[in-house]
Amino acid sequence: MTYLSFSADWLTGGVRGLPRLSSGAFARRSRRLLWCLSLVHLSPARLIIAALLLVMGLGSMAQAARLDDELLARDRTHQMPDLRPYPAGNKRKVAFFELMIPLVVAENQRIAEQRDWLLAMRKRAGDGGRDYSEREQERLNGLCDQANLPCDVTREDIGVSWTRLLLRIDTLPLDMVLVQAIEESGWGTSGHAREANNLFGMRCFSRGCGIGPPGREYRRFESLEAGIAAYFDNLNSQRSYAELRELRGRLRNAGQPVRAEDLIPTLSAYSTRGNAYFTTLYDLLRWNRGLMRTVRERLAANGALS
Repeated sequence: MTYLSFSADWLTGGVRGLPRLSSGAFARRSRRLLWCLSLVHLSPARLIIAALLLVMGLGSMAQAARLDDELLARDRTHQMPDLRPYPAGNKRKVAFFELMIPLVVAENQRIAEQRDWLLAMRKRAGDGGRDYSEREQERLNGLCDQANLPCDVTREDIGVSWTRLLLRIDTLPLDMVLVQAIEESGWGTSGHAREANNLFGMRCFSRGCGIGPPGREYRRFESLEAGIAAYFDNLNSQRSYAELRELRGRLRNAGQPVRAEDLIPTLSAYSTRGNAYFTTLYDLLRWNRGLMRTVRERLAANGALS
């Protein structure tokens, strides 16, 4: 049996500036934490140490809560299954959509929550409330890093325009993400999808950085969630997709929906095939949009979309 590496540092997690939990909330979190610890492969001695550290209150209650959340998050991550046993056609398509739709919806929800928080912070700044706490400064710096923007956040200023930051912290149309994943991974059956959780054909260029021929390797991701997040980061932060972000921003400002059909022509940097690539994505949209909608509605009805 392989045991999970464990230490006091891992338990505390280095969390600073988080609100402390009430005793009741801590008790509930503690029970959940001990249950989570029982699910991972800790040796008996390490499990006892973990429990003692928790009971002794090593670190803050919020730090224990952070460990709880990390354990639960680990349990929820997904690896790419082999869809090749499904015959080509509707069975494979449904399996692909049932896997991918909840993950893409979850990533969009994560980014939407970040965006809502930024909008609230911008409104507060406009009202003269710029006295950012240490925790708020840390989060703003983290979002600037995610957006690949050189911010220098202080108590009084974020060091970059709110407009530039909000252009890069935004969602993407579900159906556009899905058709790109279909095209770049062959409905999830390509080698880089199955072996590296890379459904979007993202490459890296240093030897040993991923899988495939040296110099043109495909990036490897620890989970499907990590691969999807990297795809979103790519479109939301890289210079090559500035046109996509600007068009999306204009549509939002005009109160219009952001549709896959509108954004696909801004993906010229994604493929060397030019208009042929756009045509393929449009065809995939036309042929599969009805099934995407049907699967999404069924997942939502079953509570599979958070």
